[in-house]
Amino acid sequence: MKTFKALLIREYWEHRGAFLKTPLIIGIVMSVILILFYLTTDRFAMKMSGGELADFGAKSLDSVDPAKIQFGIDVFMLGSASLYHFVLFFILFFYMLGSLYDDRKDGSILFWKSLPISDTQTVLSKLVTATIVTPLIFVAGVIVSHLLFFVVLSLILLLFGINPFTVLWANVNYINNWGAFTVGCLMQALWLLPVYGWFLFASSFSKRRPFLIAVFVPVMFGFIWYWYNALVNFNMLQAGVFKTIGIYLARGFSPFTSGLEFSAESVDFDATEQTGSEVIVSMMNGFSNPDLYYGAVFGIIMTAVAIYVRRFRNTT
Repeated sequence: MKTFKALLIREYWEHRGAFLKTPLIIGIVMSVILILFYLTTDRFAMKMSGGELADFGAKSLDSVDPAKIQFGIDVFMLGSASLYHFVLFFILFFYMLGSLYDDRKDGSILFWKSLPISDTQTVLSKLVTATIVTPLIFVAGVIVSHLLFFVVLSLILLLFGINPFTVLWANVNYINNWGAFTVGCLMQALWLLPVYGWFLFASSFSKRRPFLIAVFVPVMFGFIWYWYNALVNFNMLQAGVFKTIGIYLARGFSPFTSGLEFSAESVDFDATEQTGSEVIVSMMNGFSNPDLYYGAVFGIIMTAVAIYVRRFRNTT
């Protein structure tokens, strides 16, 4: 257990820039955009209203239904959480591609294999980092980013003579919205488990460019399969298979939709206004989808294959 923990710490320190700094940078950028928005719209509105902007803002917010303010905050928190899920996937995309390839490229694999560390521990540490450690870091990053944004917004409200505690902080659904992001990270890890398993295999097997195996091999297989059915079986409707795969991947890219049902004819979904708690319930419905378990089995198999290949790949 101590060895595995040390491997996880190693993964963190080697990639802490991407894992830790990225969510914080996003939060800082959102706060800077808010400040710039205040500086530009404030001056413009002051000219248009003859210098009565502060009183106008206070009166308008005081007259707004708190439920609407709460809904607006929910939209911001859940919307920014979707952005974090999107960024998280791309960070893990490149991390998994190089996870078992980089140490063979620079020759450090010989050092690591000289230590009492098994290939199984090494590969599983990469998988646990992608499915548990990095998402938890992003959860902390989202919380810090939202708090930073709200602090900046509170200062702006004070400049307008508005009490930020009654207008802003009292209307934030902390547990529901942050809980939705946390559950979303869990669902994202489960739906993308076959992708991570495939990337581990590509990273362990490839001698030069794991990206080609990870991306172009499935694309070429799909291309050949489609035209085989089109030319041999005269069936141009096999695109339904690829639509199913596309829907599966979409559930991983955007886990807030993981519990929604997509029809066979289209991928349209009901864009009903949902709160954080409703999003959580919707995502939990994804556990009843058998595709989730089929994908998990494939991910486990590919991870096992990556462990096997790792034993014989010592150099590039």
